[in-house]
Amino acid sequence: MNVLVLGADRGLGRVLVRMLHERGFDVTAGYYDIGNAEALESVLQLPMDVLSDEQLERAKEKIIEMKGGLDAVIHVAGVLLPSDRTCTLMDAPIEDISRHLEINAVGLVRAFRILYSAMKRGSRYFAVTSEGGSFTLAGTLYPAYSVSKTAANKFVQVLRLTVGSDPVDLIAVHPGRMNTEMGRDTHQIEPEESAEGFIRLLDGTTKINSQENWFIDYTRKLMPV
Repeated sequence: MNVLVLGADRGLGRVLVRMLHERGFDVTAGYYDIGNAEALESVLQLPMDVLSDEQLERAKEKIIEMKGGLDAVIHVAGVLLPSDRTCTLMDAPIEDISRHLEINAVGLVRAFRILYSAMKRGSRYFAVTSEGGSFTLAGTLYPAYSVSKTAANKFVQVLRLTVGSDPVDLIAVHPGRMNTEMGRDTHQIEPEESAEGFIRLLDGTTKINSQENWFIDYTRKLMPV
């Protein structure tokens, strides 16, 4: 199975690349900064900034040329800026709010639209969003990040209705509160546990039916919208 991890620079993305490689998956790793790439034999490593159509298009063509297409994408790329840990929506810099939306929400649409033509029939695109994007689980923690993840969840829903689930099944996934640079303040699990959950979703050990619910966590638990 050929799997692209988009956002492999650190955290869950970095762990996923390593664990997928160890399990024998055919891994492609997309990086915001290719300088963050690890030396892993047989892993195709590409610059893939979700704000760059040019990088995404070039990476897609390389993947098609070398791999014939993609069986799955795990879209991890995202940002939580320092200001969002201390500011509210009343005093956060507007440019920081905009950047959260541009990377975490619009970046998802940009990448999905470009990569769509490289996806094989029956493939799945896992969009890593967050429980923070749920209207039901309301709060003020990480406000701009949470709003951007709400937008990402809505984008997933609308894209699913736009393109259907054939050939690509698009699913929003909450990865859990992980002990990473982004989530360390509220973490409950290590990123390896989340990565293991994603692998089980990929290899079919954990069965999912996205027609029943398109927003789940890494264990298949249904998430409230």
